[in-house]
Amino acid sequence: MADTTDACREPILSVRNLDVTLKTAIGELHATRGISYDICPGETFAIVGESGCGKSISSMALMGLLPRIARARADHCLFDGQEILSLSRRQLSKIRGNTLSMIFQDPMTSLNPVYTIGDQLTEVFVRHGKGTRAQARDRAVFLLERVGIKNAAERLNAYPHQLSGGLRQRVVIAMAMMCSPKLIIADEPTTALDVTVQMRTLALLSELQKEFGLAIILITHDLGVVASLSDRVAVMYAGQIVETAPTAQLFADPTHPYTQGLIRCIPSYGEPHPDAELPTIPGMVPSLIGRQKGCAFRNRCPLAFADCAEGDTIALRETHGEHAYRCLRPHDALMAHWRGLHGEPA
Repeated sequence: MADTTDACREPILSVRNLDVTLKTAIGELHATRGISYDICPGETFAIVGESGCGKSISSMALMGLLPRIARARADHCLFDGQEILSLSRRQLSKIRGNTLSMIFQDPMTSLNPVYTIGDQLTEVFVRHGKGTRAQARDRAVFLLERVGIKNAAERLNAYPHQLSGGLRQRVVIAMAMMCSPKLIIADEPTTALDVTVQMRTLALLSELQKEFGLAIILITHDLGVVASLSDRVAVMYAGQIVETAPTAQLFADPTHPYTQGLIRCIPSYGEPHPDAELPTIPGMVPSLIGRQKGCAFRNRCPLAFADCAEGDTIALRETHGEHAYRCLRPHDALMAHWRGLHGEPA
């Protein structure tokens, strides 16, 4: 079966053929098409791709946070054995922030500016019936200390604007941890941070995952973040997963031409020609309005041929292990192209 499933017997999250569409004035926009994956307890699953590829909106669908003009459909979206797409708003509110949490990419807009940090942290705990306000305050102090915020008890009285960007992000991480979730969705958790703060935040997420046994969906466009933190990775393009593999295998054996293009765009320290221009992927992402035919990447792909424009979609093909890619070209031909890009014998 060529999909993005993994080998765990009881995944904490199982998604099959998730489609998210949005009604627009010029037609129906297909934000995601046929997204499928499984996530094991305790693992980090990265979803990577350029802006607009469907990374964030697919996770917003799981959280029940889609805009009114959007609709999500799937064969199933099972979280902890429960179908979540069919839940009512009231039923979903019992899961969201409790066993399923999210870290948003901009902590300033995800924190309420008129409430103190303490009010926002304790509300999550009390609302889900985890304990009293006194217990919630103790939990908040513990987690703020755990994420590296000094004088945590005093910080509970601070407002978001009184904290730096790095501290606000740590507060958001602590808030996501308040009810001991089983899965956290981290949507570009380091985008608004300085490079040094980014590294500390990533290290913190890794430590918390090991300590509390969390599963993490890491949404990012930064392949450096993927390489340092994730166990497995799915590469998305134009609303579809075009390649999925264990992280080390993906970087060692990138198969889909889009994945190859992304990896080539990463600057490397100590290149032989430091003044040379960085490689780019030519062209533009196609419109997602209306039905899509064939391979969405074909107009930007150096290996495209006539058949790439045929059919409703290109199926995922397995290579070995848990590695699969969405392309008509055989694996050997794609890897020969990759070696040729680096001047190696085909």
